[in-house]
Amino acid sequence: MLGKISAFIAASIIAFGSAYKTSFVPEGWLVWHSYTDYSAMDSSLYYMEPDGSIRTIEGAFAHAMNGSFGNTPDVVTFMAIDTTADEWDIYIYNAADESVVNMTEHSGYRNEDPKWSPDGKSIIFKRGKWNSAVNGFQYDLALLDIQTRNVTMLTDDIIEEAMPCFSDDGKYIYYAGYKNSIGSIYRMKLGNGKRSAIFSENGVNAYYPIVMGKDLYFTKWRSKTNHHDQLMRFDGKKAVSLPFNTAECDRSDICPIGGSSYIYSSTLHGNYDLYYYNGREEVILPKINSERNELGADFYALI
Repeated sequence: MLGKISAFIAASIIAFGSAYKTSFVPEGWLVWHSYTDYSAMDSSLYYMEPDGSIRTIEGAFAHAMNGSFGNTPDVVTFMAIDTTADEWDIYIYNAADESVVNMTEHSGYRNEDPKWSPDGKSIIFKRGKWNSAVNGFQYDLALLDIQTRNVTMLTDDIIEEAMPCFSDDGKYIYYAGYKNSIGSIYRMKLGNGKRSAIFSENGVNAYYPIVMGKDLYFTKWRSKTNHHDQLMRFDGKKAVSLPFNTAECDRSDICPIGGSSYIYSSTLHGNYDLYYYNGREEVILPKINSERNELGADFYALI
């Protein structure tokens, strides 16, 4: 995630009279996207340095979103619409020279939801192709080799697989699998393709898995009747609701920082804004947030 977030949270401390100590504030790089409405196709992707400077990632694309850091903070993968080919593609941004490369150019597919492998040699993503048998797109998991740009398909079925991410050791892929428009969280072992369900709740949508260490985080509806998002932590045995969730608004797109600290999006004040939780309290990030919707944050800590 973009830059030195401490300056922004410090401003929040003053503005909101919080009892935070600045030692709880993470320092690092931040990336996130912002749009008026998803259907408006006007998303912009932002990159912030540890010194607090912000730049917009730009190029021959539109509706950029879902930025993801690899094993270094200077390279980001993201998804956007190639304005020439009119297709979703996977891009890589290099902060050193501000270059952008389309890694799936003119593939003829929809390429979305990219996440780096732990070793930085590949990107996992979902690839969509038109399936006339179902009169719609079929989405499967795919693996992109960064050096050769070769794409290996990992799944091929009618069930939609989306939002994949690697385990920290690179041996597993976590993803959301959809049946009748309801998502559940699954794990697949690389190599043999063996799959297992991690979390599933009847009539409740679960999606957007993210791994940090031994913990898996994801988003789910509060219940069948309350579709507000809440954020969950799964420790390998059970899924637990995080303490800042509420039944009255969404808590979405979690980015774990370490320990019990997180950055995430919330509709607490109307549109989606970015928030930081330090293990005790949450604070809005007013220098980043706007009248648009801020979502999809990723963070790389300054060591």
